[in-house]
Amino acid sequence: MTDGPRPERADASRDPFGLWALVRMLYRRWGLIFGVGAAFAAAAFAATMVAPRDYRATSLVMVNARQERVVAASEDVLSPAAPDSAVVDSEIEVIKSPELIARLVDALSLTEDPAWNDRLRAKGPLAQILDPIKAALKPPAPGQSARDDVADKLAEAIEARRRGLSYVIEITARAGTALEAQKIANTMADLYLQSQVEAREETARRANSWLTDRLDTLREEVQQKDAAVQAYRAETGLLSSEGQSLTEQQISNVQNSVLQAQADLAEKEARYRQLQQLIRAGSSPASIADALNSSVIRDLRTREADIARRQSDVESRYLGNHPSVLSIRSERADIQRQIQEEIQRISTNLGNEVGVARARLETMRGSLTNARGELAGANSAEVRLRELEREAAAARGVYEGYLQRLQQIADQERLHTTVSRLISHARAPETPFFPNMRIALAIAAAAGLLFGFGAGLIAEALDHTINTTDDLEQRVGMPAIASIPALREGALRSLPPMDRNPARYLVEKPMSAFAESIRVLRTAVVYSQLDRDKRVVAITSALPAEGKTTMSICLARIAAMSGQSVIVVDCDLRRRSLNAFLEREPRQGLLQVLSREASWRDVVTQDPQSHADVLPLAAAAFNPRDVFGLQETRDLVQELAEVYDLVILDCPPMLAVAETRVVVTLADFVVVVAQWGKSATHAVRTTIEQTLQAGAPVLGVALNRVDTNAPGRSSYSDTLYYYQAQKHYYSS
Repeated sequence: MTDGPRPERADASRDPFGLWALVRMLYRRWGLIFGVGAAFAAAAFAATMVAPRDYRATSLVMVNARQERVVAASEDVLSPAAPDSAVVDSEIEVIKSPELIARLVDALSLTEDPAWNDRLRAKGPLAQILDPIKAALKPPAPGQSARDDVADKLAEAIEARRRGLSYVIEITARAGTALEAQKIANTMADLYLQSQVEAREETARRANSWLTDRLDTLREEVQQKDAAVQAYRAETGLLSSEGQSLTEQQISNVQNSVLQAQADLAEKEARYRQLQQLIRAGSSPASIADALNSSVIRDLRTREADIARRQSDVESRYLGNHPSVLSIRSERADIQRQIQEEIQRISTNLGNEVGVARARLETMRGSLTNARGELAGANSAEVRLRELEREAAAARGVYEGYLQRLQQIADQERLHTTVSRLISHARAPETPFFPNMRIALAIAAAAGLLFGFGAGLIAEALDHTINTTDDLEQRVGMPAIASIPALREGALRSLPPMDRNPARYLVEKPMSAFAESIRVLRTAVVYSQLDRDKRVVAITSALPAEGKTTMSICLARIAAMSGQSVIVVDCDLRRRSLNAFLEREPRQGLLQVLSREASWRDVVTQDPQSHADVLPLAAAAFNPRDVFGLQETRDLVQELAEVYDLVILDCPPMLAVAETRVVVTLADFVVVVAQWGKSATHAVRTTIEQTLQAGAPVLGVALNRVDTNAPGRSSYSDTLYYYQAQKHYYSS
């Protein structure tokens, strides 16, 4: 081995923040992690078990997407449009409104329930302490009543939210019992729907009241308008019947009479012209009679025909001058004369009728002209009349519309329809929402694991002791030349009670892992400087009770058992710990040798277990003189180095005794002993720094009393890492 600088190993275990460091931490601290985690989980679960129960019940209401309409949509005056997100959110705010919460408090008489009214609850010592703190953090509002306090508390226990993107609103109530939660949720839903009915009724009442007053005004206005129309008609003479004015009716009648008179005149003129044409044409009386269609002429014609038959019969029997013939001829001539007279009379009458009809027509045409003149004169008055009639009709239409609205509102008020409807009432929950035992157990376990992990991290961060050779090399900066396992009580049980110590175990079990680790230390000491045959090594520690004296005697014994000549010099003036291994108190020792009262050869005693020599310290008063700084001390050490193959200086703790800084300068190199799991890193580092400052080279650090069974307490660079797997290789 050389004393040159030791290169750093690129090992994952050297990363203090890597995965391997985390695994090692878990492996080392699993007991602490499990203990803290289990304790916290048990405490959290116990607190959950005794915590007040929280039951939750939910009732469902839906804002109607399609309103139920008894009347047509255009006539529905109270139903809103189809709901959107804003409408649903607005209804949620209505549910959470202070007014509705206060009504719920009154409906359930919660001010008389101590569970809700803190003023009725008996205050324990803890409440008497916490209430002033709560009042300071959240001062009550001035004039706040018990009802207001209960309403505030109830508002925190009620939650209303929209279910997804639907129109359904969940009303969730929290309470200490399942039935109370159910009752609160259902009552809130009923009060919400009832408030909608009351709001609609109130709106309808206000609308009815306003419409009634408005209808009274409109009714008077219609009456005034109609009266104005009738008065104007009477004033202007524009009286009407069946929707028309009298003038218009008169013109219409005259026009009809003129038309009839024209038709009658045309008919009479036609008959008169036809008769005159027949007369002028010399038509037979029969033709004229047919044209006139006169019953008198027809009767005369019938008599003439009868007379003609008799005349023919008489003339066939008598001569022409016969009286019967003359009589019948005279009768026939008289009939013919009567026919001609009748024709003449009818012709005269027709002529008179034509004249009368023409005169009547002219009279009617005059009357029509006069009526039209009167109508034209009344046009200006008619315009004003139409204006008054339109105003009256408009007023009447408004009045009828308001009257219809009033009837519709009255009908809808009686329907008691609402914007929302109840989907389902809340059911009493079978299990409390909190605490949920499964979830509470899982959370307690997770929290316990988290706190245990945190405790492990904190313990790891606060642990400044040396636990592995990697920790030693990383934190101290010096190599670990040996790891000495701790000897358990079971391993020492085979030794006599008075000899149950590591030094005697080394002699009794030379093939044990403990003995092998001491051999590793001897090898590091003996072969550290190959150019020198003699070795002077100083063994020290940072603080007392870290095993430096045991290490010194064990190194001496293993070296002696290996055939070397070795001497151990007890340099601890205060403890004189080597005397315990010699099992006797010498009368003379190192101080007597340095004061030249005795020779070192006379003082040296031999270890009966290994034939190693020991230069002890005899009991004497403390000498404040710096004995190790004397030249005699240096000469003694040099002389011992010439006689022995290995000189071991058992030094006092570096940080506890001042002369240790002088003693270590007498050695070729120094071995610092650190106790596994106890020696603080900064103490070992300070010891090495002070040793180097004193001018003594440090060979390395021997890690003592390593617990090979402790998890995560060794590293790959440590031979003890493989001890568990290869312990059958060693003898116990």
